[in-house]
Amino acid sequence: MQGFILSKTNIKNQDLILRVLTPSKIKELYRFYGMRHSIIDVGRKIDFDTQSDGYFLPKIHNILQLGYEWEREYERVYVWKRFMGLLNQHLKEISEIESFYFELLEWGAHILDKQHPLRVVIEMGAKLLQYEGRNTRFDDDCCFVCQEALGESIALGRAFLFAHPTCIHSEVLDKNKMIDFLSSSSSFLLNDDEVEKIWNVFNQGL
Repeated sequence: MQGFILSKTNIKNQDLILRVLTPSKIKELYRFYGMRHSIIDVGRKIDFDTQSDGYFLPKIHNILQLGYEWEREYERVYVWKRFMGLLNQHLKEISEIESFYFELLEWGAHILDKQHPLRVVIEMGAKLLQYEGRNTRFDDDCCFVCQEALGESIALGRAFLFAHPTCIHSEVLDKNKMIDFLSSSSSFLLNDDEVEKIWNVFNQGL
């Protein structure tokens, strides 16, 4: 079985509880002395087996890391782990999932060594919003705070909600560029400064 480690929680005697995202489930698994194994880290893609005795969480064993070249680069690993943390919080208390989430992580992990990490993760965020039906909110062309019509410049709220720059204190971006980005899930038309602004808002949560 394959999956991505969403989170790890330290418990007694250096044991760990892991949340692992697979194509159809988010599994909570127990690992004896897990802190001793460097292979077990947030964001890692692994192949693994499980064993259950029916009394506690299933145990994870026979873990094999399915590594990527970019995992040697601190900046890419940092951004990837940050995305995993946001996704873990977004999927909190969920166990049954669609294959989209696993496929999204595979897509991002595959291109992360070729593209700027911030561009990869904000595009992943846009794809997620589109899949969950949350990228159509800009169709109303209204500020989510005061419900009045928006101008050409918008302040970007959490989960990419649009507002007037006078209604919230946040990063200001061109409305049409943001609509194109959310519609296409591509950052091609965004400059590096705009990408960084979107990343700053993205960090507030999915």
